[in-house]
Amino acid sequence: MKEKMLNRKFSEDEVKNSYSKVAWFYDFWSWLTESKAAEKVIEIADIKDGESILEVAVGTGLVFKEILKRNPSGMNHGTEISPSMLSRADIRLGESNNSNYELELGNAYHLPFKDNSFDLVVNNFMIDLLPEEDFEIILSEFFRVLKPSGRAVISTMAFGQKWVNKFWHWIARTFPGLLTGCRPVSIIHNLEEVGFIIEETEQISQNTFPAEVIGARKQ
Repeated sequence: MKEKMLNRKFSEDEVKNSYSKVAWFYDFWSWLTESKAAEKVIEIADIKDGESILEVAVGTGLVFKEILKRNPSGMNHGTEISPSMLSRADIRLGESNNSNYELELGNAYHLPFKDNSFDLVVNNFMIDLLPEEDFEIILSEFFRVLKPSGRAVISTMAFGQKWVNKFWHWIARTFPGLLTGCRPVSIIHNLEEVGFIIEETEQISQNTFPAEVIGARKQ
């Protein structure tokens, strides 16, 4: 039986407040539960140096730093809604040898970029904290800023395929604050609805935490 997505509401102030509380240990959490998904995101992205790349919700910059390594001659933009997370990303990226990037505070509902601007859009563990009715609003923004045949690589918390994965659905339902509001979601149908072609999907379970990584292309 297909499990139902938990309801969520979006408040920019609440998101900022939640991530200001977890920013100090987010890297450790990511290492425990999200690092395998991050590696798969980079693999599926198949970055070619010289591309124009946008990461929406850069967090503390873990994936963005890997993007910079692979795209030193390209155009690299990152947006993040949380000032606390963005400040940590600034510190991390300031330690790199590559200054070919721009980071800014931004809201994924209204990306401050022109149509057909990017070869690749990357987004990690953000959509799973948003209301289901907003998924296609966000994905349409990704679609809009991508060039024709541009790629999107997205990771989310998933329902998982193993019985141990159900533990995290219970946590999301019972103690949502522990996951900053994130919960298992499924977005393949929404991606297709806004015009993406799904090219690759992979389910990942890391220390029982379930994730899905999706590679899609703009038609």
